[in-house]
Amino acid sequence: MTSTEFGAMTNDQLRESARGRGVPDADHMDRQELISVLAGTDDAMTRSEEQLLVSTEVWETGRARLRKFVVTEDVQITVQVRREGIRLEREPIAESDQQAVPDPDVFGPAEVFAGKDGGVVFEMTLHEERPVVTTEIVPVERIRLTKVVETDDHVVSGELRKEKIEAELPGEPPKPLI
Repeated sequence: MTSTEFGAMTNDQLRESARGRGVPDADHMDRQELISVLAGTDDAMTRSEEQLLVSTEVWETGRARLRKFVVTEDVQITVQVRREGIRLEREPIAESDQQAVPDPDVFGPAEVFAGKDGGVVFEMTLHEERPVVTTEIVPVERIRLTKVVETDDHVVSGELRKEKIEAELPGEPPKPLI
């Protein structure tokens, strides 16, 4: 092929053709260099060097999970309870207020006093509170797992090779070019 035919090709086609012919660093050459090398009109020398290519890969470092289970614990709570009691109150009637009872049946008929309780009975019901223990389930907290990404810097080093070019011109000592 001629330079004109290579000139009609796209950059990707030129690089593919150069790689197929074993041209080193074809991916890093510009269009004109590729055309010159492929057409055989290249009278230049290409200097190459290695470069470090650093990437990362993901490794599993562990797993985290939440597991819920039930435990039982003894709990003591102090509860106030009320209880009714009896207090006997006696109130003497002053002599000045004491008067004869006009009704002779104030004690009631004889059959009332002859009963098993012995007369008129005044009765009072007493009450007390007792603790009643039940349980209820209430939500107290929500817990979730989330990932946190931390970034660290790592210094990576490696040994690279470079090509050096030296020019030997007539009448001059050899001279390194970069």
